[in-house]
Amino acid sequence: MARILFLAPQPFFEVRGTPLAVRAMVSTLTAAGHEVDLLCYPQGEPVALPRLRILRSLRLPVGRVKAGPTLGKLLLDVPFTVEAVWRLGFGRYDVVHAVEEAAHLIAPFARLRGVPLVADVDSSIPEQLRESGFATRGPLLWLAEALEGFALRGSAAVVTVCRSLTDGVKRRVPQARVFQIEDPPLVDGSHPPSSAAVAALRQSLGLADGPVAFYSGNFEGYQGVPLLVDAMALVPELQLVLVGGEPEQVAALGARANASGARCVFAGKRPPGELPAFLALADVLVSPRSKGVNTPFKIYTYLASGKPLVATRIVTHTQLLDDSLAVLTDVSPAGLAAGLRFVLQHAEDARARAARGVALLEREFSAERYAEKVRAAYAAILKA
Repeated sequence: MARILFLAPQPFFEVRGTPLAVRAMVSTLTAAGHEVDLLCYPQGEPVALPRLRILRSLRLPVGRVKAGPTLGKLLLDVPFTVEAVWRLGFGRYDVVHAVEEAAHLIAPFARLRGVPLVADVDSSIPEQLRESGFATRGPLLWLAEALEGFALRGSAAVVTVCRSLTDGVKRRVPQARVFQIEDPPLVDGSHPPSSAAVAALRQSLGLADGPVAFYSGNFEGYQGVPLLVDAMALVPELQLVLVGGEPEQVAALGARANASGARCVFAGKRPPGELPAFLALADVLVSPRSKGVNTPFKIYTYLASGKPLVATRIVTHTQLLDDSLAVLTDVSPAGLAAGLRFVLQHAEDARARAARGVALLEREFSAERYAEKVRAAYAAILKA
């Protein structure tokens, strides 16, 4: 068994994509018997797992750490990197597993110490900088591209979460040793919540009779949530429940919904344990993402639920989904509304697509398959 320094420059734990992926990975590694020291940002809720020690970098007055590149995140990466280098220098680790920009920042020091580096490419940092508008050109983008290339070339292994990221790594570094390990679902469809629990949730949310659409995730711009809220005004027979979002985002979207007459209920942030009841409540699940290339964490959970899925027809979805598994739409309110109406009007077709999605997930992307892929990757890494 190995001692692993796991570097995650994120709040941990927090219910959103990358922290969820980090929790899944460290849970699997510790369950396999590895000892993991997880270095993360000072923000986040504690997580207790056997053989896991959580270390936190220095707190700075930067406020909430949003998803994606921000000035606050850039500032937090300075003490984070200092702590990571110190831990690597004195911790006697067998492997350093670094997520996103942490791989770029630690790569020179891992090479200097002769410790194998696993670069965990949950997303491409240069691509994030471009898409967010944080750095579309100039020295910061050039530096990010140079550091990413250096980290990928010097890694003992690269872990990706979807085909587009695998292809991107292979284009940049053809000789890279890549392990594609897709995110696991957060729910087990074989143990649905009771009808009483679902009814109680419906009542607590103040939902009227009639069909319900469901969205879960953060409300950052790339997620396309405003498009979904606008779409709801075009499907008045449908109610939308949204889980996630920061208070100011919820307020803005709530005002948008009220102005258009969209029937939206904002349930706030909820722990993962409540997700099965929300999924059971829903008649249709929605992923309205408007940009990006990495498959959203939520898609695997949506597939596991067995509920019909409406998603935008962009590469973030189409590298996993096709028209046999989901209803794919244009990236627009009208497109999403048409997809939602299709599910309501063609229930049998929608259920058949959802059933094929469940079969695909159980065959290729179940929690068991995820654990198998992680164990196989680490067996190869430690054997090298």
